[in-house]
Amino acid sequence: MSRDRRWDFLYDRERQPVKDWLLERFAEALAEELRAWPPPWADAVPPELLARHAAGTSAALPEAGVRFALLVARLELAREVERIDRLMAEEAPRRWAGEAEAAAGHLLVRLVTERCLELKEQAAARLGRDDLARAVQRAEGLLYPGS
Repeated sequence: MSRDRRWDFLYDRERQPVKDWLLERFAEALAEELRAWPPPWADAVPPELLARHAAGTSAALPEAGVRFALLVARLELAREVERIDRLMAEEAPRRWAGEAEAAAGHLLVRLVTERCLELKEQAAARLGRDDLARAVQRAEGLLYPGS
């Protein structure tokens, strides 16, 4: 009687820690959510913030604007407040042209950080903020491959 070999491929698979697998799937989901512009603001952004940045709810951000928003989100996850303040004062007016793009950028930063912190909460704090920042960077790589 010959041995059943249909499950042999499982032995050849590379092992991946659960944390890495989870962060990779999260980055893929975040990238998909950002590709389908505008993202679903309502479930991640409080109504008062949506009202304040209403001009940005339908404004499309160019690649540079999305990249800048993701950078700010990573810095926020790393709690680098001084660097965020400096970037917002010096770079934001150049990266987000006009009120609508600036509003969309602020909403995008909030959406990404909220998604990350929701994941951290659901993972019972087994994910660090640095892990989440790496996942945001991975999502950016998936959004804009080759750059």
